[in-house]
Amino acid sequence: MKLEDLKDTEFNRRYGFEIVSKSNSSPSNYYRNLLNWMVSNDDWITFTVTVTFKNLEPIEASEGYKKAAIYEYEKRVLTKIKKRLCRLSSKWNSVIPIEYFIQYEYDQGSFFKPLSSRNNPHHIHGVFPVPKSLAHRIYDFDNSHLDQRLNKDLQSLHRVSTFLIEPLRSGESDAWLNYILKGKSMRDINSYWA
Repeated sequence: MKLEDLKDTEFNRRYGFEIVSKSNSSPSNYYRNLLNWMVSNDDWITFTVTVTFKNLEPIEASEGYKKAAIYEYEKRVLTKIKKRLCRLSSKWNSVIPIEYFIQYEYDQGSFFKPLSSRNNPHHIHGVFPVPKSLAHRIYDFDNSHLDQRLNKDLQSLHRVSTFLIEPLRSGESDAWLNYILKGKSMRDINSYWA
């Protein structure tokens, strides 16, 4: 939102700057701006990831499956990606500088829409940037598919059912953000991105 977008009223002339600054600093706009910043950075290529898990064991009674899925994603999936980008663990923060942009989902079946037994409902959607100079190590841009070595490494993870990692298409950052939110309010997802 910009100050120029507000109607020309006495109230907006007096309080418009405060209205715009509070609107732009809301959690919703913060993550939208963060995603747009990642995409617009010329030094990075932003990737989207969806990982589905199988045979998860809850870590604890409260939100155990969610914590197990996030643990598997952060400690197993991202570690495989980071190792493919750089073997030195001391440089992992620079090869994937923003890794917390994730959303956990659990699709529950119903009488009218049952889940198939082979389709695991626990999954994570995420976005992460990678330096352009290293992006070819995880994605083959000429053939438009994931690097074969990384693909093999991710298939070796026994709790990972399926995965899809691809570059975020130009101009689709808002669509991807809306897709991973699926109508949730930012208040519902702040716990994942905090």
